Formats: sequence, structure tokens, C-alpha cells
Amino acid sequence: MDYAVIALAAVAAVVTIYLVYSAITASPAATGVISIVGPIADGRKHYDSPTQIPKSFNQAQGMTFSYACWVKINDFSYRYGAPKLIFTKGPIDLSVMCPALFLDASSNSLIVKIDTFGGTEVIPIGNITAKKWVHVALAISQESVDIYIDGNLYLHHTLTQIPKQNSETVHTTIAGGFDGAIAGLTYYNYLLTPESIAPIMASVPTTGQDTTVVPPYYDQSFWLNHLSNGH
Repeated sequence: MDYAVIALAAVAAVVTIYLVYSAITASPAATGVISIVGPIADGRKHYDSPTQIPKSFNQAQGMTFSYACWVKINDFSYRYGAPKLIFTKGPIDLSVMCPALFLDASSNSLIVKIDTFGGTEVIPIGNITAKKWVHVALAISQESVDIYIDGNLYLHHTLTQIPKQNSETVHTTIAGGFDGAIAGLTYYNYLLTPESIAPIMASVPTTGQDTTVVPPYYDQSFWLNHLSNGH
């Protein structure tokens, strides 16, 4: 066989392997960052992510993963008395959730829920302002949940047990959701920090004539009241 043909075939095989490898490693799952909701989405319209979110294991820091998104609440009285789902990693019947973010049924609070092997832990985020974009980030390890609001650490919550992950995809705004909008919902297979959140915060969602005030706009009491209440 002609050695030139063999050489060309070998080169072609190497190139094919490289292209396949590059495609795999460039995929969202390989890079560890998966966009779930990109541009501004109506908070009342249900969305099911087509992308399977992998379970976290064997990271350098053990089990670690994060979710982050922008949320704007227009009307807290919408569907008053019912908890209003913003997003959940779990089935649409909400039988399991790891994690989930809700708007409270009867107040201007956000509620974080996360399943652990000891049960579902509930973490409130009080006094969320209306008609302003608020950035929420949940950084979850096998020991704790760090909640960041507008890039600042709002609360470090120590878990009683290891998070109980599930194999479901991510769903948003089930059963009518909330009156407002969600944008930039993203999964990360590592712990977000103030340093890694900063560039995310640089892009506040806006529409053509949107003149919404952007962060920061919370005074010191927002960051201290929940600590004095024992949360």
C-alpha cells in the first residue's frame, strides 16, 4: 500500500479524534456551566429545560454546585396565598427539589428549599423589593448553602445533612408562576463566590424602554435584619 495514502489516513484519523474530543469538552456539561433560561422570560409561563443537569460528585471540594438568576417581581399579590415557583431542580409535582426557589405565598420574601438526606430545609430571604431586578445565587456544598443577593453574601446556612440530589431536569414557573420575569438562570458545577458573581452582575437584563433601577439599592438593614431574627 502506498505509504502516502497510509499517512493521509492516519492524519485524517487524528483530526477526527481531535474534533470529536473538542466537541465533547466544549459542551456545556463538560465546561460545568449550563444556561437554562437566557433572555428575559415571563414569570407566568412554564418552561421545562431540555438540558439534563448532571449530579455533582468528586469535585475538588466534594459535592459542589450553584444556580444563579435574575428575578423581577411586579406584583406580590398575584396568586396570593399560593407559593409561587421561580425554578426547581426536580419534578413538576414538587415532590423533590434540590434546590428550588419560590416567591412566598403571602409576603415579599423569597424561599429557598433544598432536599437533604434528613428532609427538606427551608431558608427565607425577606424583604425583596418590587419592580427591580434582583440577582440571586445559591452556592451549595455538601455542608452548607451560601445565598448571595446582588453579589453580596446574604446568608451562610449550615445543612443538617448532605443534599439529596435528583436526576430531574430544571422547571420554571409551574402552575402560573409569578407576576414578573426571570432571566439568566444558569447552573454551575462549582461554588460561586463574590469574585465569580461580579462579572455576571455586570449584565443586568433590560428591554428597549426599560428604565428599571439596577443594584445596589438595599440599605444596611436588609443585610442585618435576618441575622437579628436568628436565621
